[in-house]
Amino acid sequence: MRAHNKETQSSLTPRMALEILKEGNDRFVKNLKAQRDLLAQANDTRDGQWPFAVILSCIDSRTSAELIFDQGLGDLFVIRVAGNIVAPSQVGSIEFAAERFGTRFLSRNVTKVDLSSRPFKVWVGETLYLAKSLIIST
Repeated sequence: MRAHNKETQSSLTPRMALEILKEGNDRFVKNLKAQRDLLAQANDTRDGQWPFAVILSCIDSRTSAELIFDQGLGDLFVIRVAGNIVAPSQVGSIEFAAERFGTRFLSRNVTKVDLSSRPFKVWVGETLYLAKSLIIST
């Protein structure tokens, strides 16, 4: 498996990205993993990264998103924080990943979503955020 480039990443819909994560998690649960050349992926991402998903994850050392979703170098933009609590700094990181890298958003903390217009409206608690494209996982 090769690392994503701008073309492959931008061709993914949020639903496709979610499927990739589900398939990777299924491999993890079955103690399988995709065949990857990590050195080639490191070389592929030398000049830039094109992660297809942003994942807000617990800081727990047993919850490595890259392993749990069986993804390679440059595939995920992972934000780790104690308690999965979204603070302004994490929101800034999510916005940076979406704007700079075109990534999708995955969070367990979303309380309400309005997908009727773009940008999408996402509430985390009582706070409203705007996003270009999303994956929502509860």
